[in-house]
Amino acid sequence: MRRLPWTAALLLFAVGLAACGSDTPETTEEAEAPAADPAPTTPEVRIVSPTEGEELDGSSVTVQLEVSGIEIVPAGDTASGTGHHHLYLDADLAPFDVPIPAVPGQVIHMGDGSSNFTFEGVDPGEHRVIAVVGDGVHVPLQPPVVDTVRFTVR
Repeated sequence: MRRLPWTAALLLFAVGLAACGSDTPETTEEAEAPAADPAPTTPEVRIVSPTEGEELDGSSVTVQLEVSGIEIVPAGDTASGTGHHHLYLDADLAPFDVPIPAVPGQVIHMGDGSSNFTFEGVDPGEHRVIAVVGDGVHVPLQPPVVDTVRFTVR
């Protein structure tokens, strides 16, 4: 068996003592665990206004949206992790594998990157608005990022 020279053993001992110096925490409770990378956030859209079941006066309905886990940008921007809003007023969703159609007054492309849109001339009665986040070429994100609210105009 081979032995370390006494100078090498002394050096290893000194390094070990330095590692156990007074700067290290005395207990494991004082030691902080390294920060873990946050888990990726699943994109979500939420219709902030109108709220579910809300009754509104007048024929103008302003829809306000907020998102998490995705950046809202103007149409045409195809960077990963981005998209823009589309609104369906009393219209059924198009298939999720094709570009969202534009239908004046019913299916709105918010391609300017905005998060608010006002529908004008909405008739009295019950209505449904669906928010869909699409990519830079208006195709819904996969998995779909969608929210729905029903409201009444008096």
